[in-house]
Amino acid sequence: MLASTCNFGQLKDSLIRDRIVCGTNSSSWRERLLREENLTLDRCLDICRAMEISREYHKTIAGQAVEELHAVKQKERKRLDKEISCRFCGRAHERLKSKCPAYGRKCKKCGKENHFAIACRSKSRQSEHGKKVHTVTEQDSDSCEDIMTVTAMTQTAVEVNQIKESDMKKREQLFAGMMIGNSLVKFQVDCGATCNVIPINLLNPNIKMEHTDKVLVMYNKSRLCPLGKCKVKLTNPRNNKKYRVEFQVVEEDCKTPLLGRTASEAMKLIQVRYDNICALDSSVTTGPSEKNTWLLEEIKTEFQDVFTGDGCLQGEYELEIDTTVQPVKLPKRRVPVSMMKPLKEELMSLADRQIIAPVDCSTDWISGMVTVQKPNGKPRICIDPRPLNKALKRSHFPLPTIDDILPDVSKAKVFTVCDVKHGFWHVKLTEESSHLTTFATPFGRFRWLRMPMGISPAPEVFQRKLMQALENLPGTYIIADDILITGKGETTELAEMDHDRNLRLFLERCRERNIKLNVEKLKLRRQEVPYIGHLLTAEGLRADPEKVRAITEMPAPTDIKGVQRLVGMVNYLSKFYKHLSDDCEPLRQLTHRDSLWEWTDVQEDAFKRLKEKLTQVPVLKYYSPEEELTLQCDASETGLGAALTQHGKPVAFASRALTLTERGYAQIEKECLAIVFGMEKFHQYTYGRLVRVQSDHKPLENIIKKPLLHAPKRLQRMLLRLQKYDITITYVPGRDMLLADTLSRAYLQDSIKSQTELETECVNMVDYVPVSTESMDRIRAGTRTDHTLQTLIKTIQKGWPACKKDVPVEIAQFQSLQDELSTQDGLVFKGERVVIPQALQADITQRIHSTHIGTEGCLRRARDCIYWHGMNDHIKKYIATCDICRSVDAKQQKETLKPHELTTRPWTKVGTDLFNFEGRDYLITVDYYSNFWEIDYLPDTKSSTVIRKLKAHFARQGIPNIVFSDNGPQYSSTEFANFSRKWEFQHHTSSPGYPQSNGKAESAVKTAKRLMTKAKLAGQDPYLALLDHRNTPTQGLTTSPAQRLLSRRTRTLLPIGDRLLQPKVTDNKVALMKNRERQTKYYNRMAKDMDTLNPGDLVRVQPFEPHTLWTKARVCNTLGNRSYDVELDNGRVLRRNRRHLRRAGEVKRTCRYISSLRDRTLLCRHRTKRTHKTVLPGQDG
Repeated sequence: MLASTCNFGQLKDSLIRDRIVCGTNSSSWRERLLREENLTLDRCLDICRAMEISREYHKTIAGQAVEELHAVKQKERKRLDKEISCRFCGRAHERLKSKCPAYGRKCKKCGKENHFAIACRSKSRQSEHGKKVHTVTEQDSDSCEDIMTVTAMTQTAVEVNQIKESDMKKREQLFAGMMIGNSLVKFQVDCGATCNVIPINLLNPNIKMEHTDKVLVMYNKSRLCPLGKCKVKLTNPRNNKKYRVEFQVVEEDCKTPLLGRTASEAMKLIQVRYDNICALDSSVTTGPSEKNTWLLEEIKTEFQDVFTGDGCLQGEYELEIDTTVQPVKLPKRRVPVSMMKPLKEELMSLADRQIIAPVDCSTDWISGMVTVQKPNGKPRICIDPRPLNKALKRSHFPLPTIDDILPDVSKAKVFTVCDVKHGFWHVKLTEESSHLTTFATPFGRFRWLRMPMGISPAPEVFQRKLMQALENLPGTYIIADDILITGKGETTELAEMDHDRNLRLFLERCRERNIKLNVEKLKLRRQEVPYIGHLLTAEGLRADPEKVRAITEMPAPTDIKGVQRLVGMVNYLSKFYKHLSDDCEPLRQLTHRDSLWEWTDVQEDAFKRLKEKLTQVPVLKYYSPEEELTLQCDASETGLGAALTQHGKPVAFASRALTLTERGYAQIEKECLAIVFGMEKFHQYTYGRLVRVQSDHKPLENIIKKPLLHAPKRLQRMLLRLQKYDITITYVPGRDMLLADTLSRAYLQDSIKSQTELETECVNMVDYVPVSTESMDRIRAGTRTDHTLQTLIKTIQKGWPACKKDVPVEIAQFQSLQDELSTQDGLVFKGERVVIPQALQADITQRIHSTHIGTEGCLRRARDCIYWHGMNDHIKKYIATCDICRSVDAKQQKETLKPHELTTRPWTKVGTDLFNFEGRDYLITVDYYSNFWEIDYLPDTKSSTVIRKLKAHFARQGIPNIVFSDNGPQYSSTEFANFSRKWEFQHHTSSPGYPQSNGKAESAVKTAKRLMTKAKLAGQDPYLALLDHRNTPTQGLTTSPAQRLLSRRTRTLLPIGDRLLQPKVTDNKVALMKNRERQTKYYNRMAKDMDTLNPGDLVRVQPFEPHTLWTKARVCNTLGNRSYDVELDNGRVLRRNRRHLRRAGEVKRTCRYISSLRDRTLLCRHRTKRTHKTVLPGQDG
């Protein structure tokens, strides 16, 4: 403010800087400022602030009382009498050169060796009286009991940035008030302590306290044994922030509770400006191991929020989808009972953390859920998004190449590698995109609010967002899906300082952008890290020997076949180096037919020369990110091999031995494991780009395209591990897989497995089959004695023959399922279903149907857990013969409509039926041609009364050719039969219990009841309603029933001209035919014809009475048109429609049921001989 009133002009900043330098009353400060080469005003202010903070901290530390509990030092538990104060380093240690940290180090004061500057005798000034300075060191203890030691080291005036203690003024101790429950407690903030201490009287009496073996030792050698340790919830009353801090609990006589430096800095009670600390004297620098340990714990404490919780980058991502792809809805998948509870807990946990959310609305896409059981027993939830990936548009994002980062990292000496925790979950999806990721579970549908693993655009999207979030950070680079932080400097100390500064900036950026890191995978302060075939080291960039170790450490061949494979690989690679074949000649001689096997020094030398040349240019190619990448993978019975190539030239090699468990895998599982091994081994090459995988196992070409549900469980795990890669699998014959084939048989003896490999290996297929242990043991025993399954197991493990004719005949039916078959623990599995041996198939079928849940229910139950060839037909036939199921069957599906023959003139065919309305009986008579019906009141329902009413109609309209009725007693009587014979008309009846056959009369009855009900409610004359109905044109036709019967209209209460009442004959046959065709079409949409029964067939008859069972019977006569005579077990013969008869599952014919018409008539004793004919079943007019 004062400078603004002066006329400094453009020299304002430099003049203010000069005033600060010249005006300071501390000579050490002035000396520090004058050492700066290009001192600006901003730089001057930063240095002054740093020195001011250092002075304040130093005062706080130096002012502690001796009798109180202060800084904590954790050291090895050794006898104190063996330690002395060393005159070379100024520290206390054993009297051994090897124990002195100054031995071999150069003094920064005089330049001489074997002592530190703090102990340098050439020093011009030394303080005569030492100060008590609290320091913290942390070392590993060899004893079982850790001792927390409080010491005060006597040393000369400490300098931080050359600020001398002698220039500082004494300051009071630091205190902070914190709430414990409802009480305000005064804590002392001790920057030199690494543990927190609290008296027991300040704690809740019911607090849970854990045992501790630590002993607090004061600087004066006195010891204090804590009562235990506990975690206490503290609340800062200024900002209401809550903390959970671990304390060492001591007796009540301790004066003040203590907060150590780590806790104080994490709670932001103090702040260390690391970027302002410019130089450290080697005399106060701890060793590398001590510093690393301290720094790691410091990071975990200070940036605890960066390593806990779930991260989320800014913005939302919209998945682009191809709308021309048909959406797919996959059903929910079965989960073992043992995993149901952990699965539900994990789903609820993810929902609470807003990673997923339940779905209540309808969605177009539903993916299948895949659960992976971790070695700790907890489930990892994934989805099978393969159908969805076909519709998602993927944009490739280029990753930085070695040429991009080489200029920056070539001088780096210290490296740290960080892994993002649940990387894809950092990408939040939009609402619409979230619904695309819906997946089905046993507890309902859920959708991912964050990007799930397996979505094809996920790697590129995450890489882009991560690079945007971390851009412009010094010394920070993205390597595949890892983050590299480097440190540069002329010396290791300077490089570590630069590294620490870059690491702090990176962690602060992670905190700012809400990026969470995986603390378990933090690789801190490494001297070298691999990067795409190179090693970034403190000495510079050099080739990574790991990419060729599979060749350099390849074991020598032990037989002719091993030599032949090696020679084949050399012949393949000789096109890149023409002299390679010459070095192979001593090995090639062993393959001659007349040569004896003898591996001498000549062959050994040739073998070593070959390996050396195979790992050098021009045979070995440098990786190019612009060229197409191909991965050759192969698996033998005992090893895996992989070779990364570009344009046929190898880039890197890898191999390893199979574990004993892996050697029991099916061949398809071994081949897939080889692909997983190669992709993960060359992760930095293959991540984020298209890789063409070559395999000599053809089924993998198809199974990689199918939903995961179709694959065995172990294979599902491997395919899940491949979801983060963009791969296409191509079949290549084994004779052309020279590199991978040789490596898989001459493999390294490495069998170290990652966490994901352990998850794959611990898959127990039996857990996914809902079968008891006893039943599984029976199936296992049956499999051992089943020749077909034993042949199948051997074929699965060794691999299926390439030619169909070479497949054993007994397992030919399984060949089409070869990509779904696997073996484990003496059992054969098809996907997740266990294959049942033939000896147990009948028993398993009986068990499946033990509860009689029906055919479809039994099939669903069987398809859920078991399999054998022809299982569906086997179960259906068994259920068809089940007496219990057949006796309680539901009604059968209706058959297609078979209408009556269309008549050509009125009153040729009439239908008749009786009905009751409000306690009174009526007779209805309807004409099949015109749909004109008459209604008559019946004082009684005797046959004579019905006949009398019909005679009146016949006398008025004429005698019809056919009279159709049901089987009521009025129509089945002898009197009605005599009436039909005397009046010369045919009497047809419908099948018993099948009124649909007399549908014309039934329809007229419904219409009559409706008209009579409405007339009564309206208080009108029902005969007028009947008159209007007869003169109303029928729907779909232009004429009324009266016009079709009488060829004229009849006069009603509506005005009508005489011309319309004149008779006029109209041909309605075409219109009636179209109307019938339309009705038949709609009826047949839900109808299905049944097969024809024959005399002697065993059937069951549907009961007409409710709550009764289907009855066994045999067909004794075919009456035609879906009508049959059947004989019950008691000898009674019934006439039934085909819809009321169901096959009983077996057919037995005897000559008794294929007899003459006279014999069949005798069996139908309850019928009298009459002129009526059998109905056409399904007729409804």
